[in-house]
This record gives sequence, structure tokens and C-alpha cells, in this order.
Amino acid sequence: MLRLCTMLAASALVACGGGAPDDGGGAATAAAAPDETAAVHAARLAESLGGREAWDRTRYLSFRWIVERDGEIVANREHSWDRYDGRYRVAYAVDGTPHLLLFNVNEVEPHPELDKVPAGRAWVGGEELAGAARDSALRRGYGAFINDTYWAIMPFKWDDPGVHLAYEGTRTLSDGEAYEVVHLSFDQGLGTTEDQYWGFLDESGRMMAWQYHLGRAEAPGEVIWWSDWQPVGDIRFAMTRLLDGGGRFIYFEDVAAGETVPDGRFDPPTP
Repeated sequence: MLRLCTMLAASALVACGGGAPDDGGGAATAAAAPDETAAVHAARLAESLGGREAWDRTRYLSFRWIVERDGEIVANREHSWDRYDGRYRVAYAVDGTPHLLLFNVNEVEPHPELDKVPAGRAWVGGEELAGAARDSALRRGYGAFINDTYWAIMPFKWDDPGVHLAYEGTRTLSDGEAYEVVHLSFDQGLGTTEDQYWGFLDESGRMMAWQYHLGRAEAPGEVIWWSDWQPVGDIRFAMTRLLDGGGRFIYFEDVAAGETVPDGRFDPPTP
């Protein structure tokens, strides 16, 4: 699975690490049904996103991942991904200094001090890094890939290897609507195994909210709404994540998806 909160300070993502769940007054209203029921809902979800075939032929995905807290933008990262061969580009600024990382998400090796580091190159302020500084920057970039893409495309990943789905009936959320609830858990060794997610689907099969319980947290976090679904290429994408009862939390800009990769997108900068 893809780990949330890897790159974010607690002040930026207030939902990470706990908070009482808003379950509308109780647990799911039906006992867990066989996994076949969850699979039916997963298929309806895939269809609402444009269909599995549309996602499979979406080779290129890019977006800007933005976190806003108390009216202030606290994170703004630009991502580009060639899903077919693993090429990845992430760019952001730290105190006004630009960072650019180019790596391959399919070529990640264990590191004695940094857990895992992808093969790639890194530039800070226009200067290419080498050695330990490069490895550290690439590890941060890989963490951004893990974190930000799961916020972006989690509904497309329900049928990934090692993901287990269980139907938990319906739950009424703070908007007064009842949603179908599907619980996601993960195989041992797949990311942070202890983490759990719940997806809330409306009558059309679309995921309208999620809730997650990080393994280190004492309780599940708040419900977070996935809203402003829009067509992008052949798929549909939710542009905004809102804390239950709160203002804008995470949103996406410059979203693009297609079957071809823009020329030069993963080229290194010109000296």
C-alpha cells in the first residue's frame, strides 16, 4: 500500500494521526458480507471512474498537489508520471529554492540509512547533487510520490495485488446520506500493513469520502470528502479533499492524463 503522511509535518496534515471518527452515530448498519459483495462495489467504483480499460491505457498522469491550512498554502508539489516505464518527475520549492527530482519508481533499492532510494538524479537551486545529498533528496522525492499519488488516485488502486476488500454495510455520514462502506486492508509487507482505509460510495458507485486508520494512531482519523469530480482524459478525477465540517484541505491543479507522454517531460535540465 502507499503510505500517507510520509512527507508532511503534522501541522500541514491535521487529519494524520488520529481524531474521533464521524460515523454518523454508530458502526456500520449491516454485518460484514462476503468479499464478493465488496468486489461488486469495487467494480461499480471502477466504472464510475471511466472503467478499468480507461485507467490501463492512461500512460501519463500529472498534477499539482497543494495543501492549504488556515488560508495558507503549506505544500505545493508538481508531479509527472509515466506509468508504463516508471519515469517520475517531482518539483517543489523549499524557502524559495527550487528542487527538481527525476527518478524511476520501478528501480528502488534498499539503503543502509534511508530505507529505500530510487535510481535517479536531483537538483537544488539549479545545481546537481551527488552522493549522500543526492540520495537524501531522492528519498524525499520518492516519499512525495508515495504520499501524494495515493491522495490522488486511491480509488483506482482497489484491485492492486495484496489489497483486501470487505463490505461493511452502510453508514450515515455528517451530510445525512447513507453510503456503502468498503474496508481496505493489506498483505504483510505491502507498505505499512497496519494501516486501514474505508471508502464511502454513493448510489452511482463513486467514492465520495474516505477514512483511514494509520497503524501508529490510536483511532481512525476524521472523514475526508472527495469532491469536485471532473473528467480528465478518459478517466474521472476528484479535485478536492475536504475535512468533514472544515474548509479546503487538499486540492489538485494542472491535472492531466493521457495515453502519450509529452516530449521532454522527463529530460534533465539544460546546464
